[in-house]
Amino acid sequence: MAAPSTPAAPTVLRQLAEFVHQVSYEQLPPEVVAYAKRLILDTLGCAFGAMDSDVADALRRYADDSGGAPQATLIGSGAKTSAALATLVNGGLLRYLDCNDYYFGRDPAHPSGNLAAALAMAEREGRGGKALIAALVAAYEVHLRLADHAGEPSLWKRGWHHGTNAQFSSAALAARLAGLDPLRTAHAMAIAGSHQNTLAQLQSGAISMIKATAEAWVAKAGVEAALLAGHGMTGPLALVEGQNGWADTVAGQVDVAALTAPLDGRYRLLETSIKPYPVVATASAPVRAAIDLHRQGLPAADAIARIEVRLPSFALRTPSAHPDRRHPAGIESAQHSFYFCAAVALRDGACGEAQFRAGALDDPGLQALLAKVDLREDAELDALWPQAAGGGIVLHLNDGTTRQRMCPYPPGHPRLPLSDEELAAKFVGHAEPVLGCKRAHALRDAVMRLDEYTDLREFTPLLARG
Repeated sequence: MAAPSTPAAPTVLRQLAEFVHQVSYEQLPPEVVAYAKRLILDTLGCAFGAMDSDVADALRRYADDSGGAPQATLIGSGAKTSAALATLVNGGLLRYLDCNDYYFGRDPAHPSGNLAAALAMAEREGRGGKALIAALVAAYEVHLRLADHAGEPSLWKRGWHHGTNAQFSSAALAARLAGLDPLRTAHAMAIAGSHQNTLAQLQSGAISMIKATAEAWVAKAGVEAALLAGHGMTGPLALVEGQNGWADTVAGQVDVAALTAPLDGRYRLLETSIKPYPVVATASAPVRAAIDLHRQGLPAADAIARIEVRLPSFALRTPSAHPDRRHPAGIESAQHSFYFCAAVALRDGACGEAQFRAGALDDPGLQALLAKVDLREDAELDALWPQAAGGGIVLHLNDGTTRQRMCPYPPGHPRLPLSDEELAAKFVGHAEPVLGCKRAHALRDAVMRLDEYTDLREFTPLLARG
């Protein structure tokens, strides 16, 4: 097979591909490896929590109907399908609860969407845990650099969903795990980037089931792009900076120097936040504030005149603040409603799966609280954005007094991390109903020893019911 020709000057994708291949497990700081394992554990827990969802059922039936070589394991069932289909199914599972990790730059990001491709390709190729971790760290860096340095003013404001950025990171990760060299990795990224730009309408208005595949669909295509590149397919290497390229037509602007700069000791993976609640990321801090107020002793509902939710201005320009989310019609819309998340957390002193069951949407008492919710911009929270998506609650009572709780940093933020016990409890809470107690704890321990596995095919059986 003839190697594709190399352009005279390195393109943006060629520079990114070189960067991806330079990330070495042996040179990763111990704290990066340790945090990568925490993120993997958290992401797998989120996938187990979605096992009984309608999205999971549809994706599994689609994979079964489509067939495919038995290359990679489906989380929970243990069935095997092609690496691309496993990426779609597992990626949809880990995203469904909207409880997986997040990051804010110009655009938000759920970089854990890259894990589905990493697991599938590592198993397909028989790679070890060290190779998976290094590739995942590189993918997080590419994905989050794009969130920071691509888009004018942002992809979201230009009408694109932020999952668009995952086309480059997932293709690069898959190509690296497939053993491709940097040039073919660049072609994989070019192939993926030619087709996988995703509209923000995916997450606007009434949210449909397909929202759970925002990153998974793109990552599936990233895997397919890497496999195609491995078979000799080429893509437009000047995809980013070309005359009709991604920078101008999709992003509007890309800071190429920052995007392709060498690692300087900063790993954006360490700046990723872990969600304690299954809600849109920008609702995490108001939810915590509401729970704290509940625990302090909540006044009777009829004593509350107004519930003021404080947010950074960015959050108020997102669909979660739209008036049509005050009384959401479905679970996904409720999880992406500042009104609903604040009200239910205030009422129950909790915000978990129980708060998002279908009956909760029609509860008359909750509907009365929703009518009292008012969203307000907070200048102090703006000053911390995007490094922190803070929030707060101010209760205005009928007697003229107020009660207030502000959370400048949401729980799970690197400056306010979940404890090992909290992280383990979140994982076990999702995994134990699927795997049982013994297997859930065995998987948790295995993730913490992931770099000891020399072949991921020895690890993936732990992802399935016994």
